[in-house]
Amino acid sequence: SWIYAAGVITTFVLVAGVMLLLRAGGEAVGWGFQLQEPAFIGCLIYVFFVVGLSFSGVLHIGGSLMGIGQRLVAGSPARATFFTGVLAVVVASPCSAPFMGVALGYTVTQSASIALLVFAVLGLGMALPFILLAYWPQMLHRLPAPGPWMDRLRQFLAFPLYATAVWLLWVLGQQGGELAMVAILSGLILLVMAGWLWRDASVRIYEKVLAVLVLAVALSAPYFLTVDLAKLPQSSPFQIGDAEPYSSARLDALRAEGKPILINMTASWCLTCLVNEKMVLNRHKFKKHLHRKNIAYLVGDWTNRDPAITQFLQQYKRSGVPLYVYYPAGIDSKPVVLPQVLTESAVLEALR
Repeated sequence: SWIYAAGVITTFVLVAGVMLLLRAGGEAVGWGFQLQEPAFIGCLIYVFFVVGLSFSGVLHIGGSLMGIGQRLVAGSPARATFFTGVLAVVVASPCSAPFMGVALGYTVTQSASIALLVFAVLGLGMALPFILLAYWPQMLHRLPAPGPWMDRLRQFLAFPLYATAVWLLWVLGQQGGELAMVAILSGLILLVMAGWLWRDASVRIYEKVLAVLVLAVALSAPYFLTVDLAKLPQSSPFQIGDAEPYSSARLDALRAEGKPILINMTASWCLTCLVNEKMVLNRHKFKKHLHRKNIAYLVGDWTNRDPAITQFLQQYKRSGVPLYVYYPAGIDSKPVVLPQVLTESAVLEALR
């Protein structure tokens, strides 16, 4: 449990260190910024897909070739546990932002020592359930005994991994369009092909060489994303209902008119944002209320890096999305920050 906690805390501190270095260099970043990089998204898709194949029994990972990535969470118990904590932070950080967004927003505006300390404590909090199990082992007796059901469960758990890979592929499509999705899908096919060649290459050296070459081509797909996507026009901000894309100039103009404004800062990789939009912001009742009250609706898409949106988030002491701010009618009206997890009644009440 403490080794897992060490992996979590170390990763939190490293992420904090990267953010502080970028901040010192003038780079505007926020929590979940790693998911704004298409190459990072592509690597995560690879990790979840390959681990899913391993869970399904299609690929038996553990060799020197196909162990890349999976070996971090396999092998010696200490190393596996440490890197399981690392992977948990990398994947879960954007989803954890709604629960600690205020703390993170405060942290990135403080000195380096305070920022690192807060991130370390946040990591300890994330790992705390495992530590509690270690010190209260009687809780473990409530878990079912080992048996054949574990292999069945392992196979079942492959499907959430595949689903996560599909979701990340959709996020990648939002960032780079269909070409980026085709590049990663082609890489996944080559990845499976490399595993297939390697598995049956025990006596044929040329098949091993071919497997290595195919794997090298497969792993190059995320790199080409960073090269090619820079040449492509970025995907236009998605609009919800009658929304307008956010810009500081548009916000200032609407405020000068004294018009009521609702701002939605969101991203395709933010699951909380997507749930809020599905359950509240896409509903007919919400859109009807906007029309009836003549409320302007601005949506800021933070799927890709956007310094203007990052600056707006920092203005409200937030380091990640979602962020919902309502400006009542009137030039001098004070903004109201809505909860990060929305309900229809709470939103309508705030807009009244």
